[in-house]
Amino acid sequence: MTNRQVWCDDIQPIENLCFEPVERSYMNVVVIRIIIVYILLMACALLIPLMWEQWLPMLIVDCVLAVAFVVNVALAHKIYNFKGYALRERDISYRTGIFFTSVTTIPFSKIQQVSLRMNLVSRIFKLYYVDVVNGSQSASNRLTIPGLTLENAERLKSLLINKACLLYTSPSPRDRTRS
Repeated sequence: MTNRQVWCDDIQPIENLCFEPVERSYMNVVVIRIIIVYILLMACALLIPLMWEQWLPMLIVDCVLAVAFVVNVALAHKIYNFKGYALRERDISYRTGIFFTSVTTIPFSKIQQVSLRMNLVSRIFKLYYVDVVNGSQSASNRLTIPGLTLENAERLKSLLINKACLLYTSPSPRDRTRS
C-alpha cells in the first residue's frame, strides 16, 4: 500500500469540471412546477376575504405572488443552465443552485443503489430522474439527477452500477499478495 503526499496545486478543483447539462426540455418541467405552486398559493390567497372580510389584503398578496411568479419563471432558464453532472474515474458529481451553489460528489465505492423514476410532470416530457443512494447515514444520502432522456438515464444507471460492482468485486491488495 502506498500513501504518497498530494499537493494542493496538483488537485483539480471540482468547480472546474465540465458538467454535462440536463435535457433542454427539463426547463419546461421546472416552469410547470412553478406554475402549479403559484396557482395553489394564489388560490390560498382567495381565503383571505373569508377570514377578514376585506378584499384589499387578498389583492396585495396576489400582486406580490404575481411578481414573485414572474421572477421565478425568469430564473427557470438560469436553473436549467446551472444543473449538470460530471463523471470522473472514481466518482460522480452533481451541481445545482443559482445563488447558493452546491456540488455533491459520491464515490463509486459508496454507491448502494441506482434507480430511475419519473413524476407526473416529467412524464409529459418523457424525462427521467436518476437516484443514486450511497451508504451514508445522513439525511442527504441520495443524489438525484433530473431531466434525462430514457436512453441517457439508462446509460448513466448502467455505468454507475458497473463502476460500483467493479469496485466491490476487484480483489483488495491484501488478497493479491496471498496468491
